[in-house]
Amino acid sequence: MEQLFLSLAQLAVAIVLAALAAYLAFYLFQWFTRGLDEGEELRGGNAAVGIVLGAIVVSVAIVLRPALRVDSATWDIGRSGIFFRVLLAQALQVAVGLVLAVVAQALGFYLFAALTRGMDEVAELKQGNLALAGLLAGVLLGVGLLTSQAIAQVLALIPPLLF
Repeated sequence: MEQLFLSLAQLAVAIVLAALAAYLAFYLFQWFTRGLDEGEELRGGNAAVGIVLGAIVVSVAIVLRPALRVDSATWDIGRSGIFFRVLLAQALQVAVGLVLAVVAQALGFYLFAALTRGMDEVAELKQGNLALAGLLAGVLLGVGLLTSQAIAQVLALIPPLLF
């Protein structure tokens, strides 16, 4: 029965942190594209902006997925208190993973922008350029996929440091 409560609590933490991660991913995109009102573009039906925003959210989710798994089998703490320690470890892993995901996305986006100096990505998105949106979505998802394993390795170091 304790495992059921722990699983349900982990699910609740995951849902709350997923919503927070999606919001922060949206905020991250706004930070990158200061000359673009994303809310207005979405209300106006700009599919290019929607595609890139969706890719950011999915990419951050790919990176954060390993953070939801907490292996408590090696902890030397007995059975008492494991419930809250697992939730604490999960929350810390997601917080650190979110920071690392944002840094990875920022670096990937800036590197892509540096390599394509002749293109104004923000202006193209504002005009609804779906080809560029698809390319940016691919870059963002690629960054998420390629960095997720390395970030998972870093996140796996957090629980042993705590307990």
